[in-house]
Amino acid sequence: MIDLVKCNYTLLDCGNFEKLEQVGEVIIRRPAPKAAWRQKFDLDKWQHYHAKFDPLQNKWITYPNEKLPYFEFKDFTFELRLSPNGQIGIFPEQLTNWLWLTDIVNKTSRPLNILNGFAYTGASTLITSTAETNITHIDASSSSVNWAKHNCQLSGLKNNNIRWIIDDIISFLSREVRRGSVYDGIILDPPAFGHGKKGTTWKIGRDLPKLMELVDKLLSNDPEFIILSCHDKDFGHRELRNELTKLHNLKNGKIETFDLTIKSESGNNLPAGKCVRWKKLN
Repeated sequence: MIDLVKCNYTLLDCGNFEKLEQVGEVIIRRPAPKAAWRQKFDLDKWQHYHAKFDPLQNKWITYPNEKLPYFEFKDFTFELRLSPNGQIGIFPEQLTNWLWLTDIVNKTSRPLNILNGFAYTGASTLITSTAETNITHIDASSSSVNWAKHNCQLSGLKNNNIRWIIDDIISFLSREVRRGSVYDGIILDPPAFGHGKKGTTWKIGRDLPKLMELVDKLLSNDPEFIILSCHDKDFGHRELRNELTKLHNLKNGKIETFDLTIKSESGNNLPAGKCVRWKKLN
């Protein structure tokens, strides 16, 4: 996917509100709501897949004959599953952030306390986990957290210092503020809408300002980075950048905004959200 980086995922093509992607030898066809253009590949190529999710029936209608391959990125290993909601367990558009995080963690000469919120199956958690970092992984879904723990074992990182939290992020961070906890790096990839514990819901338009108020109180006096990405059409670069400019401890650093895009070598590229991130300038 990116030169000189080990990764066995490829976006083959996208269009007509679908994407055709390949992991290892397995080809998967599933919805892509933002792909409102024509497919670049011809129809015959689009008919060659091992698994397909049908949004009208809201289920997978074709399954591979054997277990899905692991997703591999650098030295990390992630189990893939055909989830009932059409997901498979990875968000490849975050690859540029994974590389960025790897560079920061490798170049930092001090132990870091890092929070990964809306952490899903743990890609950013594992990529920032080293013998020197302390990671707090939080997601409201117990199945996602258990999946992330399994990925942690597959990647050989089970002895690293990772705290696994199943909770609503607003509730958990509110308690963290009361406890006086601070973080040197924070990763946030909130959905437009989601369900929390005990019937709570997450709505990004309603809840993001409150979340960022808590983040402001949880950032250490000398933070290294923060990432905020979003997949809601009502949040663009300006709106996301404004959220970071409100944070008081982001002083000696640089903010950048960009589109999250999954690139294809011979098909259409797929825009997959917006992102704003800040890192300390050394």
